[in-house]
Amino acid sequence: MNVQAFDDGSVSGSQNAPGWYPIAASSTVVRRKPIGVKRFGEALVLWRADDGRVVCLPDRCSHRSAALSPGKIRDGCLECPYHGLRFNAAGRCMLIPANGVGAPVPTGFDLRTLSVREEHGIVWYWHGEGEPAQEVPWIPGASEPGFGATEYSYDAPVPYLRLVENLADFHHFPILHRSMLPGVGTRMDEMDAHVEDKIVVFSATMRYEKPGAFRRDTIMKARFTLPAIALIEFGGFYVNYFLCPIDDDNCWVFGRYRGIKIRGLVAQALGKLGARYDRAIFMLQDKRVLLSQSDPPGDLSHFKLYPADRAIALFWGLRKQAILEAQRSKTALQNDSAAAAAR
Repeated sequence: MNVQAFDDGSVSGSQNAPGWYPIAASSTVVRRKPIGVKRFGEALVLWRADDGRVVCLPDRCSHRSAALSPGKIRDGCLECPYHGLRFNAAGRCMLIPANGVGAPVPTGFDLRTLSVREEHGIVWYWHGEGEPAQEVPWIPGASEPGFGATEYSYDAPVPYLRLVENLADFHHFPILHRSMLPGVGTRMDEMDAHVEDKIVVFSATMRYEKPGAFRRDTIMKARFTLPAIALIEFGGFYVNYFLCPIDDDNCWVFGRYRGIKIRGLVAQALGKLGARYDRAIFMLQDKRVLLSQSDPPGDLSHFKLYPADRAIALFWGLRKQAILEAQRSKTALQNDSAAAAAR
């Protein structure tokens, strides 16, 4: 890879690729109790309808803007904790208690429902214009809930695209994480990064310049797909990361740890330890460096890249392609509408 700079063309650094984004673990959305999350700068409330499906509405009552997430589920409806207005799974306001039971609800009180799906133990939210894609993104071999997988999540105080970039970077391990991940050499050999079916496939061997008894090779393997899903093999674990913007400056991180060879209770115990250590590494070491980067998040146009950065460049290429395809589809739809109106 002979790259001096990455040309991001007509795509701005802050743009997010359209697609299904992971916004919550299925296990956190229980019956009879709504939860509130913030994604893409918008407050959302998630709850389960009587048939078990997840419903997503703006976390704002249409009456006087009170948050709905502290409310309750009553008679299959989400009840506002302030004045008791009730909204069904379609967002329709069914009751205003002050007007009396059975009184018609005036127009304008309904809420817009937001497109969500539940697959692989994750609640997915459609972010983008046009019709949602038929399938959620997934990487073959990624961990499903259960089966020895340990789940964890946290809010990272760094921009989403900065964290995406960091996930596809392994040659910072022996430098930044020398004290917390010892035993990884600095030289990246036998590196391969390519795209298969819109998935960036990466592998490399990290070696010491001077091999020794305690300086063994470390093999890295990873896969990445839009909008921000990673499957990494490292340290005896499969580690899955699922990312979603909270707002411009914060990112939700959801992870699954699963042992490659170890199974059962031992694997779960080690997975819990690994997950806690993973978060500690990020908070103690990655965070300060990511916040120190001066270029706008997502803008690689002024970076000087070298071969070890190839996975980042390929992923950004997929992101740019997805954004441009969405822009072209939008333009074509607008042109068709204008032509139909002119007839």
